[in-house]
Amino acid sequence: MRKIAIFVLTIPFILFGMSDKDLANAINLAGKERMLTQKMSKEALLIFIGIDVNSNAKKLKATSSLFEKSLKGLRDGDKELNLVKSGDKEIEKSIDEAQKLWIPFKKRVENVASFKDITDETFRYIDKQNIPLLKKMNDITILYTKLNSSKSSKLKMANDINLAGKERMLTQMIAKDILLYQAKIREKKALKSLNSSVKLFDDILNGLYNGDKNLNLVGTKLPKIVKALDSAKKSWQESKELIEKSLKDRDNQDLLKELISKLDNTKSLMNRAVELYAKSINRQKQVMKLNMLISGFMQKKDNSKHLINLAGKQRMLSQRVAKLAIECKLKIIPDSCNNLIKYLNLYEKTLNGFLNGDSELKLSKVRSKEAIEQIKKIKEIWKPFKEAAIKVQESQGKDNKAMSVVSKLNTKLLKESDLLVSILEKNSSKNLSYIEKAQLRIVNIAGRQRMLSQKMTKELLEYQELGKNKAKESMQKSIALFDKSLNGLINGSKEFKLPKATNKSIKEQLGKVSKLWSKIEIIYRQKKIPKKEMQLLLKVNPILLKELNKSVKIIEKSTDY
Repeated sequence: MRKIAIFVLTIPFILFGMSDKDLANAINLAGKERMLTQKMSKEALLIFIGIDVNSNAKKLKATSSLFEKSLKGLRDGDKELNLVKSGDKEIEKSIDEAQKLWIPFKKRVENVASFKDITDETFRYIDKQNIPLLKKMNDITILYTKLNSSKSSKLKMANDINLAGKERMLTQMIAKDILLYQAKIREKKALKSLNSSVKLFDDILNGLYNGDKNLNLVGTKLPKIVKALDSAKKSWQESKELIEKSLKDRDNQDLLKELISKLDNTKSLMNRAVELYAKSINRQKQVMKLNMLISGFMQKKDNSKHLINLAGKQRMLSQRVAKLAIECKLKIIPDSCNNLIKYLNLYEKTLNGFLNGDSELKLSKVRSKEAIEQIKKIKEIWKPFKEAAIKVQESQGKDNKAMSVVSKLNTKLLKESDLLVSILEKNSSKNLSYIEKAQLRIVNIAGRQRMLSQKMTKELLEYQELGKNKAKESMQKSIALFDKSLNGLINGSKEFKLPKATNKSIKEQLGKVSKLWSKIEIIYRQKKIPKKEMQLLLKVNPILLKELNKSVKIIEKSTDY
């Protein structure tokens, strides 16, 4: 349940309140704060020495606002930035310390940005205090990275995100140091810092490509990240050439502006790479040894995907029984009445299996109190539903009162069965990584297709044969959702949070479903279906259901999607 090809997923993260995706984002944004300390210092320096004053004042205000928003988000969470609280006391303490450094620094920066105080004293303060703030943000970034290392299953690309993010900061530190050198302010220290930063940038960039034991870099072969690094590398090489020229021609402001612009471009390209790292942790199959993780997960006694599969199947059975009851009444398909008992027994067996376990169904007892309470609630609806369905079977569809009860309660049973799936998915997702949660989601959506195949058919019969006009709108919604979900399972869907299917077996099976669906969809959409076509549809419907069930089983047992 661990690997989903070409999908934004991560490795399990046990820390309260954070998934691996959350952690990757926090490392990214904490690292970005380092860069922002240097960017603010650079922009303040540009204003101080009179280069593009108005433009840099606007930039400084924006940079200051972003730094503050991100710092608060790291401390308290921020939905817009997709940040959650770490729940780690050491990190929170360090962020509080950063806040204390930031408050006076922010005041000086805002004064410069609004042209209230552009004095030597203010500049000296910014020049001096940006380094402690930078170091504190670096400490926080490292704490997030180390936090990951305490897990039994580590997010092994955490330090790559950290150092790729550090490259952004280095571009701004280099720009600041070159400005200091050009303005003959702390020349020797600025030049020393500049040369050190250039070397470090080169070392990290090489390590991001090829790995580096000393820097604890894993390296990457992922095409998108490599492409982003290639773009950043090209811009960096151009930046280095301009650095050399600027050091030789200290009075050339046009050259200086070109260099700063090129470094900003390098920063933006590195930022793109960092974002790809943060989003693509799961794709590092070679590095993270996903196969080992998959094996460990698949050996768990409580197979969450199987649990969601069977819980989802209950939704389908609630609609299949209701559909069969109508078929029994209409006598369109032979054996519909007799099949009622078969599927009633399967629903009850599975329901009891959730509570007591069932070796035949490969079910362990459900432990969640919330799920147990929901199952009890379902049982209250199930008892009269089952009794009515049996009466329909015994009367061969002639017991109208029993039919009415089945019609009324199947909707409630579906609703509560669907809620049970959600509860089980939520509880099964605890302490799972984003990849595992996503797999549960896929099984849920794929399993829902089975239910929709029965629900739309039941509604079609209610509308076409029993004259229930209200069923028409519901049927149209069911058809639209089935069609949309099937497309999402095949091609991916942001709405349903589904990746594009890349597993060959899954793709082939979903292709069979799609081909079959394309042949019968037109019948569902007819205003009035002739009797022969209705019989054909009802004969094909179990075949569609069978193929849908195969899809869910393949997805359940596959280690990739």
